[in-house]
Amino acid sequence: MVKLQTPTTRFLSRIALLLISVLGPTVASAQTLSAPDAMDVYRTIDSWVRGWEVEDEQIVGKSTPAFACVSVTLRLDGRVIGRGQIVNPDPNSESVALATRVAIAQARSWVRTKVDEEPTQDFWESMASRVTLSVELLDRIVPMSDTELGLPAMGLSPGVQALVMHLGERAEVMTPDEMISLGMGIEQAAYSMATTLSSDGAMALASVKELIDRGYAFSRGEPIWIAQSAADQGGVFLDRGSRMIEESSVGTNSVRNMSERLAGYLLAQRWPGAERYGIVGTREIVSGRANPEVALPYEQAMVATALLRFSEQGKNPIHTRSRDEAIRILQDLGAVQPGEPEPWIGIHASASLIALSYLNQEQIKSDEDLSRLNERCAKALESLYTPIDGFPDSVPTGARGLVAWSLVRSGNKYASSAVRAVFRDTPQGELVSQMPFLGWAELELAQNASEVPAATALNQMRSRMWDHQLVSSDLDWKDRDYLGAVVFTKGTSGLPTSRNLRPIAMICTMLGDPRLTPGTIADMGIASEIGHCAAAMRFVDQLVMSDASGFLSRSPDRTIGGIRSSLSEWEVSPASSAIALLAAIEFDRSIKAIGTRPAPGLMPE
Repeated sequence: MVKLQTPTTRFLSRIALLLISVLGPTVASAQTLSAPDAMDVYRTIDSWVRGWEVEDEQIVGKSTPAFACVSVTLRLDGRVIGRGQIVNPDPNSESVALATRVAIAQARSWVRTKVDEEPTQDFWESMASRVTLSVELLDRIVPMSDTELGLPAMGLSPGVQALVMHLGERAEVMTPDEMISLGMGIEQAAYSMATTLSSDGAMALASVKELIDRGYAFSRGEPIWIAQSAADQGGVFLDRGSRMIEESSVGTNSVRNMSERLAGYLLAQRWPGAERYGIVGTREIVSGRANPEVALPYEQAMVATALLRFSEQGKNPIHTRSRDEAIRILQDLGAVQPGEPEPWIGIHASASLIALSYLNQEQIKSDEDLSRLNERCAKALESLYTPIDGFPDSVPTGARGLVAWSLVRSGNKYASSAVRAVFRDTPQGELVSQMPFLGWAELELAQNASEVPAATALNQMRSRMWDHQLVSSDLDWKDRDYLGAVVFTKGTSGLPTSRNLRPIAMICTMLGDPRLTPGTIADMGIASEIGHCAAAMRFVDQLVMSDASGFLSRSPDRTIGGIRSSLSEWEVSPASSAIALLAAIEFDRSIKAIGTRPAPGLMPE
């Protein structure tokens, strides 16, 4: 996946990505099937599925190309109702028809268990129009070495590559679609297949080395994946279960579009019952279930902040709805329900005050719930920092920037002292953990100053981020969806995740501040910074649950548009989505600000 660079400053941040790369030449597992030919195969399978049948002559007639592995998955409203998988040591031209026949047979059997009598032809035709199709095609599989198998995730790229396990003449495959559907990682998939092949439950506890010693062999492959996003849509090519965001497509228009998708997702998280619980928590994409059922007060307040900021970006219905929903969320926070955590404790109070600071004080005073929330949170804030005692142990180290920002937004007399304390006590290499809140607090304190006191620290943080940002030369083709991400860890087990969002949001703010990013659009330095930020926003957009992935979810209307934890994790978080929305707003604001700067030698009109 990663082609190592010579500068040592890039090595530690990218070694984690090296460990999930496939050893040996990339071309060894490359597909030889062209995209048009793959789409032709998909359409053939689709025609069989809509007719609920694969004729015998279509199997023996060799009407499709030969494949080593084919997986056909049928879903109804996001639920898998049929999956057919055929794996062969050598490519076989019957694989497509056989896998489709198995998937159809399973789906027909599932349907029959749900009805009281044999379905009519009209019923089957109606069902065919509702079923979504997902197809994975591997024209070859490659044996894996012991060295590869000793790597984390067996050296495979999660969500991209399929794992094949052999025991004697028997073989099992676990494709990206199936792993996502079952919520399995690579190692879990291996143990599941080992149990299936041996019918011995103890194999689920065996190490990979023990499996090898018992005669199991492993192969890998990178399937071409084509699926319908919804029942009324055609098939599209997928990368890691989603659409690939091309670097060239990122601009102000695409970021504004992403903002609307993020806001739409946040608006869809309203608690469905009569209780005043605000919004739901992190939602599993596949099952559609929220866990926790109710978002924590901190998360709800961050969502309210993001929606209020977004509502200022335009006058369309979605902007009006966003403001109304943000106010409703804050009102619900002020009306604590039985068994619900109180929002006027610790960082929940800080986050709530930040959101309230974007409302008119008269509006707060005139509303009983908002007034209660404001008064009690303000009282709680007094105990979260003093110059003598500093921050209490109840404030996590990583949340001190948030508390400092709330002190600034609230006009607290100790705000400046708190901001300086966090900068002073945070090692330079860990400053990203306090972003964007500490940075926003600093800029608000210095909004009328000619210089930013922490400019050196902030610029060093930004330079460190860009030193660890992934570029095209770092990535194999199959892992190009990590482009623009930043790897902060110095260890060997991390991959870029939604943790990127918080510092990226601050970097987008810095882009538009002439004290931190001087120059005009004509300067190479500005162009470079815009390029870095645009690449980072490309990765943010890659984390967004896209329409193309809707077929994987039982609740697509409540998951599409949300930010996933990582490219290989299938859950969406309101809190992360709120930070992503704020980052998008800051990127757009900064690009506009740069565009208004006068060119050198010219006076502004």
